[in-house]
Amino acid sequence: MYRLLIVDDEKDICENIKYLLDWSQYNITSILTATSYAEAVSKAVDFQPHIALVDISLGDHWGYELAEHLRSMGMQTVFCMISGYDDFNYVHKSMQASARDYLLKPVSVKELRAFIERTIVRDLHGILPERTDAQELDPVLHVEYSKFSKITNKIILIVKSNYRSSQSLTGIAEIFNMSSKYIGRIFLKDTGMKFSEYLTAYRMIQARKLIENTQEKISVIANMVGYSQLNNFYVHFKNYYNISPSTLRNFTALPEQEGGEPPCEDDSSCS
Repeated sequence: MYRLLIVDDEKDICENIKYLLDWSQYNITSILTATSYAEAVSKAVDFQPHIALVDISLGDHWGYELAEHLRSMGMQTVFCMISGYDDFNYVHKSMQASARDYLLKPVSVKELRAFIERTIVRDLHGILPERTDAQELDPVLHVEYSKFSKITNKIILIVKSNYRSSQSLTGIAEIFNMSSKYIGRIFLKDTGMKFSEYLTAYRMIQARKLIENTQEKISVIANMVGYSQLNNFYVHFKNYYNISPSTLRNFTALPEQEGGEPPCEDDSSCS
């Protein structure tokens, strides 16, 4: 699982870049943003990003200076400069600072995807997701994304990228600079679901995958999919699947439990 740092002195640009790709496809599960050189250094020290997208101009500093500084601290971060300047001098200085690429604003989704894929294969020695028809179907609605409006697709991408965090239609509307009622009506018309219903469903699907494929405690999984209150997670999960998280965990673990401990029957004490 990879960590991404986005650095730009314009907060709106940071937020927009966060929603250009479905980062989870590339196992990029943690994303932080910074709007200044100092903030970027501070966050990078704790965050240790695998990849950083950095604006070439950061107030009194340059993006390539940030890359050089973090490199001098021993970080192995892969840098890509983003810039409004099509200037060879900036490109040259970025390459001298070991930046892997230089993308012009507005950032092209195609070019950003190409950089990410090259980085994951060449620098991080990871594996790219298989491109299958199933990836074109929404996991909640089982409908092709091409059937939805652009606004609905953007909302879905935001959910997929940030379902671990607090989400609201009001917050998303602010990103779009639109009315929450307006985008809510579009989303409902396209999907047949309210935003809150879709968010819950997506979280439940991700939670089930974690329960079936990891040994993480249920309380940890609840937090991983955006629930700070364990009881709320249990209620939503059971309503969605008609089975409790602990019962599902015990069921999937049964083949390995022969002769071992009996399945847990009390959700309140299960992990």
